[in-house]
Amino acid sequence: MTQYNQLAIQWEFIISKIKSSVTVVDATLPEFPLVFVNEYFTQLTGYSAEESIGQNCRFLQGPETDPDTVEQIREALNKQQSMKIELLNYTKNGQKFWNELNIDPIFSESGECLFFVGIQYDISERKYAEQQLRMAGSLAEMNSRGQLEFIGKLNHELRTPLNGIMGMIELISMGENSDEQKEYLELARESGEALLNIVNNSLDMAKLGRGKMMLEQIEFQPLKLVQQIIKTHEPAAQNKQIRLLCHADLHIPDVLTGDPLRLRQVLDNLLSNAIKFTEQGEVQLQMDVEEHLGDMVTIMFTVHDTGIGIPDTQIHQLFEAFTQTDVSHSRKYGGTGLGLTICKELIDLMNGHISVESVEGKGTKFEVTLPLLRQQAIPNVG
Repeated sequence: MTQYNQLAIQWEFIISKIKSSVTVVDATLPEFPLVFVNEYFTQLTGYSAEESIGQNCRFLQGPETDPDTVEQIREALNKQQSMKIELLNYTKNGQKFWNELNIDPIFSESGECLFFVGIQYDISERKYAEQQLRMAGSLAEMNSRGQLEFIGKLNHELRTPLNGIMGMIELISMGENSDEQKEYLELARESGEALLNIVNNSLDMAKLGRGKMMLEQIEFQPLKLVQQIIKTHEPAAQNKQIRLLCHADLHIPDVLTGDPLRLRQVLDNLLSNAIKFTEQGEVQLQMDVEEHLGDMVTIMFTVHDTGIGIPDTQIHQLFEAFTQTDVSHSRKYGGTGLGLTICKELIDLMNGHISVESVEGKGTKFEVTLPLLRQQAIPNVG
């Protein structure tokens, strides 16, 4: 006991100078009672030294103290191990505070564990800041989802009357009209299609943002799909007097399983952009087998053009929403800047990858790699 008292006195002198909460626990007794607390401990907890010494540290715990954390501390004490852990405790007047608790065992020369020294740092402010950040993040996410929900509903409501307007324009175009009326109807049709494209893109962005975009897994014929896509874009290429080419690897399977609608949406967007930003030369769509592993085939779709290209300083922004490489491009070529963002999101959903290479003034190349399941071939695919 004399040796014990001498140690306690030495510790009291040294530890009293430390401006952190320090406790010393008797490791030789089963209840691990406190044998020393410094002045900072009493300031932090509100308990005097006389109220604390002789008690187990559990008297600082309260209803929201995590039982699992307490169990981890108990295990470390029983195993006579050092540990560092965060713990919610309560002051004498019931106020909660967070501790970063550091525990170290003190052994005698014979190897007997005599004491546990605990140093507690008050991290309540840090924990409060973390809680506020989490709450702010949750609130921002809720607001974002609410906005996306509103945008989705609004655009859905817009699309219905817009389709009606487009239908009426088509019906009027079928009748007898003067050249001037035909010109006006064509302008109205083009404006309607542009607006419908904006609405559809906004709907897709809202679905993707809310995690509501669903993919199909159905059989389709890739060569036939690509032929249909090319035919759709031939008139636009002919109007600009540029060549539209298509090349397909002979090893492309006849039938694949995936989502042909979303794949077509991606390729349509890439081809449309390529034609839009190419004034002379050609646009080419190429389809190759990149990897064949069992029933899984990785197909690479390459869309290459000889258009205006993309500056190196802006290429990294290409897949961000509402982004175009130049404000003048938006005025000259139109568009919302959503198309490539949607393409990337769809490709990611399909476990694929999209990349871009470009030289300003010489053209752009997009590469889409997509893993698809190969099905048993069917005859007369075409």
